[in-house]
Amino acid sequence: MAKWTAEARELAGLDRPDRAYLAYTAALKGEDTAIGSVGCSYYEDLQETGITYFIGSQYRNCGYAVEAVKAYLQYFFSRYRNRPRIVAVIRAENVPSWKTAEKAGFRLVERKLYQDLYDEQAAPYHFYECLRR
Repeated sequence: MAKWTAEARELAGLDRPDRAYLAYTAALKGEDTAIGSVGCSYYEDLQETGITYFIGSQYRNCGYAVEAVKAYLQYFFSRYRNRPRIVAVIRAENVPSWKTAEKAGFRLVERKLYQDLYDEQAAPYHFYECLRR
């Protein structure tokens, strides 16, 4: 975890959502408890910045992921005014994740086979976008 945290801080210092992975801690309001992460990553093959998020299993189904994604979208669009959109690329089988994206304001634009960087083979994915409002 220490290595991941150090790398996340270094990449955040570069402040390049068009080239680097940016991750920020999702925490409970008023507490110093990390419950997950939210940020973005650059998809070189798509030439798009995509949102990334995860919430610890004990904090799921409480609305925290949707709240964290909405907060990050607000931050992203206010910080990076030259970015008109952010995408979400989610495996079709990951129903909770794509439901989170939809509840946070992402719009489904396509379903297709896709091979992500860490996939051994192509799999069904949902492709979403969220436009600057």
